[in-house]
Amino acid sequence: MNHQQMDKRKLRGENSKQKIIQSAKLLFVEHGFKDTTISLISKTAETAYGTVYTHFPGGKDEIFLNIMDEILDRFYLIADMNFVVTSKEESLTFTRNNIKSFLDLALEHQQILKVFHEAIGLSHIINQKWSTFVNNYISKIAENIELAKVRGLTREEAIDSEIIAGMLFFTGEKYMWKIALRSTNKEVETISENLAKMYVNGLYK
Repeated sequence: MNHQQMDKRKLRGENSKQKIIQSAKLLFVEHGFKDTTISLISKTAETAYGTVYTHFPGGKDEIFLNIMDEILDRFYLIADMNFVVTSKEESLTFTRNNIKSFLDLALEHQQILKVFHEAIGLSHIINQKWSTFVNNYISKIAENIELAKVRGLTREEAIDSEIIAGMLFFTGEKYMWKIALRSTNKEVETISENLAKMYVNGLYK
């Protein structure tokens, strides 16, 4: 097989993989995680059953994680925002904007996050993926708190940054899932403003 043939075969394989992912995403949104099967995915993607497993040996769990990776990467971009604040007022703006960006993403991807919420309770692999994400996110917030302590901005030096970071994250996560499940009528701006004030006023001088 020459290079041109190999390139064409690789392209066909990548196209087939993307077709499976896009078909699966539509099916997950329509049927939920539990009721979406590999048979249904292969039929919708017009791909052989075995071909789906060739691309995704982990089955629908692996397919769903591929769908979620791009979204989680966007959440990580928010956590990775450079913490350059030098005052309580700047921290309030920084925190409010980050929470709003976090919740705006939840609103943008509401349908697939609803499926994610279901999948976390059904799949150990997906549950572990979310646990890793949560721990990483909390660690990033804790790093920012440590920087605030170094800059002399916090009320106390003896606070546990990881605990405080967890308080902020888990409160934000609660509203993220509420948005995903459409169980709140609160506006993103209102949630962001209140959570930011609660966090900053409690932490900063």
